[in-house]
Amino acid sequence: MTMQYFPYPHRKDEIIRHVKRHHDTRRCPGVWSHSYIVTNHRNKIQAALLVGPAPYPTVVRAFCRREEDYTRHAWVARMSSAGITSQQIDDLIQYAHKHLQSLGKYWVHTLSDYHAYSIASHLCLRSKGYTGEVYHRNQYHYLGTAGRRCTIGFIVDGIPHHIRQGKVTLSDKNVHAYFPDAREIRAIKGHPKRRWAAILADTPEQYQQRLLLMKYRPQPYTPSRQPLLLIERLYHDIILSWLMAYST
Repeated sequence: MTMQYFPYPHRKDEIIRHVKRHHDTRRCPGVWSHSYIVTNHRNKIQAALLVGPAPYPTVVRAFCRREEDYTRHAWVARMSSAGITSQQIDDLIQYAHKHLQSLGKYWVHTLSDYHAYSIASHLCLRSKGYTGEVYHRNQYHYLGTAGRRCTIGFIVDGIPHHIRQGKVTLSDKNVHAYFPDAREIRAIKGHPKRRWAAILADTPEQYQQRLLLMKYRPQPYTPSRQPLLLIERLYHDIILSWLMAYST
C-alpha cells in the first residue's frame, strides 16, 4: 500500500468512482482542494480522504473567532475506503494532517452522522450510522451536535426517495411539484450531526492557542457502543420501520 497526495483535479474521475462505489451515501462532492489516497500495488485506489473549503461560509464563521483565520480552516468533504485496515486509515489521516499543517492550516473540521440513512433502492432505507470512532482514535475533539433535525428524504406512496434527485434537492416546498400525482408524501427526519475537529500544532503552546481560537469547546464524547445510544438508535429504526409500513 502506498499513500499519495494529489491537488484537485488530479485523478478526479477515478476518485469520484471510488467514493461513489464505497461511501455509504453513494455520492461524492464535485470539487475539493486536496486528495489523499491509498493505492495498492496496481495503483488502484483503496482509500480516499478529500479535503477542501467548508460547504458553506457560515460553517467557517461559526468555527473561527477571527476572520483572518478563515483560510486556516480545512474541511473533510468525504472519506471512504475498501480492503484496508483501520490502522492504514489512521495512517492516511495523520499523513493528511502533516501535509495540511505544512500548508498553514490550523484545524481539520468535519461532521459524522450516527443516524445516517441511505436509500439503497426505491424499495428500502438502509441504515449505516457513522459513529465518529475513527476521528476519536485520531485525537479529534468532539464539539457537540450541529444544527437541528433536518429532512433526509421522503416516503412517496410507500417508496422512499433521498432528498437529492440529480440536480434537484427535494424539500417540503418543492416535493409536491416533483411528485405531482402522489397520493401521500411523508418526510423522513434525520438527527443533528456530530462536530469533530483536529488541532494541527507543533508545540503544546501552539495547540492551546489554536484551541482558544475556536468558537466551539471540546465536550465529553460518548462512544457509540454504550447502551443508551444503542437503545436510542434501535428506537429510531423502529419508528422508521413503522412509518414505512404505515405508508405502504
